[in-house]
Amino acid sequence: MVSKKLATRLAKKKNELANAEDRVKVLKAELATLNQQVQLELVKQLQTNLKTDDLTEVANFIAQVDPTQVPADDGGEQDGY
Repeated sequence: MVSKKLATRLAKKKNELANAEDRVKVLKAELATLNQQVQLELVKQLQTNLKTDDLTEVANFIAQVDPTQVPADDGGEQDGY
């Protein structure tokens, strides 16, 4: 049999772990929601820039984009950097 002090510490740590696991679940859900919001905002920006509400056109545009292609540097600053 273990000492009461050690058993109490173990119980406390198990409780801390359970709380941390619950927090991880909440954070994962929040992250998923934020990712969806970001994707929606990006699609809306593309719709505005492409001047279309047709999601098929937006999807076709996305499929044609080369993500490794870097635009030429025009010497201007972006996002205040």
